Amino acid sequence: MGGLIANPASQVKAPMVTVARHRLTLDQWRLIHTQAVDHMPPWVSRMMVLALVSGQRRSDIGKMQFSDVWDGHLHIIQAKTGARLALPLTLRMDAIGMTLAEAINACTGYAPGDDHLLRKSTGKPPGLPSLSARFEEARDAVVPVCKSGSPASLHECRSLSERLYREQGVNTMVLLGHTTQQMTDMYNDDRGLSAGKWKTLILS
Repeated sequence: MGGLIANPASQVKAPMVTVARHRLTLDQWRLIHTQAVDHMPPWVSRMMVLALVSGQRRSDIGKMQFSDVWDGHLHIIQAKTGARLALPLTLRMDAIGMTLAEAINACTGYAPGDDHLLRKSTGKPPGLPSLSARFEEARDAVVPVCKSGSPASLHECRSLSERLYREQGVNTMVLLGHTTQQMTDMYNDDRGLSAGKWKTLILS
């Protein structure tokens, strides 16, 4: 039997490499937010601020109501996990110079309607698909198309919020409603955005 012996590994297909969804940068957030202010219904820019300042998921932002605010806190029962969070209204996102109280106050008076923070001109809260679609519409108008991977979605405001708040020293595991630090650290992974940047050692 003089033939060549086939390499059994040659029959195994190489696994497909999936490029992860791109993280959102603060500069991109600012561009998208400006686009939303100038060209979108007023609830869209308010949604983006709430997402960044609160660090919550789309499903929780969409159901936030003024009646959730008492005793100096915004109370959230997370739709995905059932985690019960009380975020202080004094929570401040230094990167945009806004507190949670200011983000909530900005949701008064811009549209008629019920108790929801986010309201369309009809007075009704926008559906969850509309939250993502409007973000993506504003994003596509100002952020260059990705050469690979998926562009940053509305959910990436949550990762950006975690990364910015961690720099401020905020306990982001509690903020995001996670049960383990490992889960929170996944949000802290900027997927290469900080590659090549200097990391400064701060002495106490």
